Amino acid sequence: MRPEPIVLRVLGDAIDIALVGLSLVLVVVMFTNVLARGFLNIDIAWNTEFGEFCLVWATFVGAAAAARRGAHMRISELIEAAAPRTRRGLELATRLAVLILLGLLIWRGLLIVERTMTQEMSVLHWPVGLQYLAMPIGSLLTAIYVAYDASLLLRGETALAPAVE
Repeated sequence: MRPEPIVLRVLGDAIDIALVGLSLVLVVVMFTNVLARGFLNIDIAWNTEFGEFCLVWATFVGAAAAARRGAHMRISELIEAAAPRTRRGLELATRLAVLILLGLLIWRGLLIVERTMTQEMSVLHWPVGLQYLAMPIGSLLTAIYVAYDASLLLRGETALAPAVE
């Protein structure tokens, strides 16, 4: 990976640590539930809701980790077929379209969070809005890295996810 500004590196490292932490907690809780069912014939009632909660957060925060590395899946046939001088413009247009989509996810996500914060999860009794909060936060974090990638393109530098790999 190319050198990042210190703020983006610290943010990215925090994202990576959070994802590892979420994964470890999820594995421990699920494994404990398997052992409890197999040996004690009991079920940890909250493990399904908790697992869903962790997976939703890992999905949206993981999108930011992927954007940081230029690792999102891409369909690049159009860009590869374009003339070299046109590729940078297409790459930039792609990033701008993604930023618009992320902006919509942030806006709509905040509306969903607001409307569901008074609802409770069945077993954990946490506000449902906390789970939905993953969408605007993850989208904002992803937008930061996509905007940085777009700024690289605007300065004439190579983007994190090159047109031809």
